[in-house]
Amino acid sequence: MKHIYFIMAALCLMISTSEQAKAKKTTTNNGLIIEDITMQHISNRMEVDFAIFIDGVKIRSNHSLCITPYITNGNELLQLPAIYIDGRRRHIAHERSRSNMVESNNTYIRRHNHKEQIIDYQTDVPFETWMSKSELILREEWLACHDIAKDEAIIPIAMLNEEAKKTLDAKAASLQAHKAYITPSAKQIVEIEDIDIFFPVNKSTINSSFMDNNMQISELSKSLKDNSSITSILLTGYASPEGPYPFNINLATKRAEAVKRHLMQSEISPSINIESKAAPIDWEELKMWLAEGDIENYHDIIAIIDDSTIEVADKNNVIKQRYPKSYNTMLNNWYPKLRKTTIEIDGKAPKMNIDEAKAQLKSDPSKLSLEDIYMVAMTYQKGSKEWNELMLLAVENYPQSVEARINAANAAMANGNYQQAAKYLNNIPANNPQAMNSRGILAMSQGKYQEAMQLFQNAEKAGVSEATYNITLLKELMSANN
Repeated sequence: MKHIYFIMAALCLMISTSEQAKAKKTTTNNGLIIEDITMQHISNRMEVDFAIFIDGVKIRSNHSLCITPYITNGNELLQLPAIYIDGRRRHIAHERSRSNMVESNNTYIRRHNHKEQIIDYQTDVPFETWMSKSELILREEWLACHDIAKDEAIIPIAMLNEEAKKTLDAKAASLQAHKAYITPSAKQIVEIEDIDIFFPVNKSTINSSFMDNNMQISELSKSLKDNSSITSILLTGYASPEGPYPFNINLATKRAEAVKRHLMQSEISPSINIESKAAPIDWEELKMWLAEGDIENYHDIIAIIDDSTIEVADKNNVIKQRYPKSYNTMLNNWYPKLRKTTIEIDGKAPKMNIDEAKAQLKSDPSKLSLEDIYMVAMTYQKGSKEWNELMLLAVENYPQSVEARINAANAAMANGNYQQAAKYLNNIPANNPQAMNSRGILAMSQGKYQEAMQLFQNAEKAGVSEATYNITLLKELMSANN
């Protein structure tokens, strides 16, 4: 309650500083720079976006700087998800506590002092009548252990006003635009299982009692039992990086071959393609452990791994020489898990009927093929809430699918989330007809009418019928704004 009273008491100050509230750039008491501030009523949602530049702020290890946005009209007050900018120890504490609590929409960022860092904040909430004349304010507070507030301040940064009307009209029109959805290709290949077989140091013989190999081999046998669903198996042998580089390449190759021999001795169909390869070290997995671990200088070690000027064969010795304490932790705790062969098994997903697919959707949607998700989606109206949810589920499970990304971009724009739509469309070929239509809608929402018109016309020429309607809608919009 203390926070609420403090915020409401600060509203008089906000009224007297409305010019600052309208500004596109604000600096907080502690040196955070807030830029690209947007507060807009889009369809039936209130959209809030801004960027926080935290370069000029130093956070002590056991402290956090918490930024909490609010929408208020002086009488009503709505709290939005907060941003916690953590020192190292507080971030570890937050990560541990978050694993035991109900999932929160709050954002937790680890501050790397003296490094450039930007936080892109984006959220939207249902629009309520009282928000038609409202302001966006931030509560900035320092937190110590157990998130106890030390001091706080209120900063007004934006207000809903008629200056945004023209952009609002463009976005309202883009919501009415016809989205061109794609029927996903009937791809039936799905990943069945990922299994790791581990090896003792300098060894390439499978030992079922080593580490958790017994469980891994059991899972492998279970996956191989139904040979009819398997299409291919990829084996990748790895070594840990502390040995001589040529020796590690040879050792990794032998580890992949050992697992391949094990598979050939199993009851497996000769029609299944088994491919094997080797890599001296799984650097990406090591970087993941570094990022998730509790090594103080993990950021510098990752920089060494990514440094292209350091020979791959020399990276381990550079890490060992510069950070001997951290290196010993890695050697004892993580390197044993790098001495392995990974087994990737791909197979054909069995075709489901509608009822089976809907049941699977409720129990474990990750097991649905892209075709299955689309089959369920077709039972709903295109553009409906259920349809859009399924399009977003499809891209979550199949992020590399061009079809899924275009459909998800359309669903995101239907929800008024244009920034996310732009991310889905990124790197999709420029000549993709449906993507041209989606990019046209995105350009229209930004008031880029000439660009939108060109995209719609190109999409129409490529056979996208939805683009024809969008051209007519855009002409009406351009006429209204002249």
